[in-house]
Amino acid sequence: MKSFLKAVAFTLSVLGFFAYVCIYVTGLSGGSGGGGATGISPEAGEKIYWGDGQCHTCHSIGTSGSATRGPNQEGLASRAEERAKAAGLSSGLEYLVESIVHPSSFVVEGYDNIMPKVYEAPIMLGREQIQAVLVYLQTLGGEPDVEAVAKFAEKIPEASGEQVAPWVPPIDVDIKEGELVFFDESRGVTCSKCHVLNGKGSKVGPDLTGIGAVQTPEYLIESVLKPSEVIVKGYETMYLMTTEGMAYNGLLVSQDEEEVVLMVDEDGVMEEYVFYPDEIAQMQKQDVSIMPGNFRDMLTTKEFYGVILYLLSQK
Repeated sequence: MKSFLKAVAFTLSVLGFFAYVCIYVTGLSGGSGGGGATGISPEAGEKIYWGDGQCHTCHSIGTSGSATRGPNQEGLASRAEERAKAAGLSSGLEYLVESIVHPSSFVVEGYDNIMPKVYEAPIMLGREQIQAVLVYLQTLGGEPDVEAVAKFAEKIPEASGEQVAPWVPPIDVDIKEGELVFFDESRGVTCSKCHVLNGKGSKVGPDLTGIGAVQTPEYLIESVLKPSEVIVKGYETMYLMTTEGMAYNGLLVSQDEEEVVLMVDEDGVMEEYVFYPDEIAQMQKQDVSIMPGNFRDMLTTKEFYGVILYLLSQK
């Protein structure tokens, strides 16, 4: 009997240690993924925001996250009140609801109309999940009010739950081949020289981690073939002319009273240039992306669709 109790105690201790390790490793990876978050509470909403809702793919909160496609959400609740007044809405909460249900209705100045409807594919959040996210967003500069959020429940569409047929490229391609092309450093120009994906690559352009969870095949195809159509906030090209007549086009890394830092493409290698105020004759934001616009010439059809399929698989 004594040995049996020892065996039980040993088994429980091993299971407990295993559970601790799992929780610890999950924490290190940056979140639980939001899976299984239930109920309408700030805690559930936070898990969904950083997990299944994929909100973090486009929005940072303060120094948490690095996404710049959408506005940083720090202090969102108080800003929502101001925007509600300007838009003639009843409250900041109504502004948040409308921004999620009809994202194209309130595009913040300086950003593009690229926010997906989170109740539609591929994100497909349910009504309760969206309410939980709203309650969480209320805590960003305000107080959560579950009852107030519940009053807007009928305005929030319920996810259809219908199975969405996966996108099929027009020719037979392999995701693995697309991944190889994305990270192929032997090419003069390759995706990973400017984009980070799951921690790999260079952060010259937007981070593409999780891009397949929030964007459609059409958006990705256009972004590769016509990169100047939609330029993500923070990645616009700046034209700078020096007092010596030298012209530069590059990404604006930083700008203050003491210096301007541009990231300039020098024959496929991104170089950082520092300019001091007395060296600058002219500086102007451009409408042309620094991303090459001739990928249709640099990739074969099979390579191109392979990359698109690989990006869509990143969820």
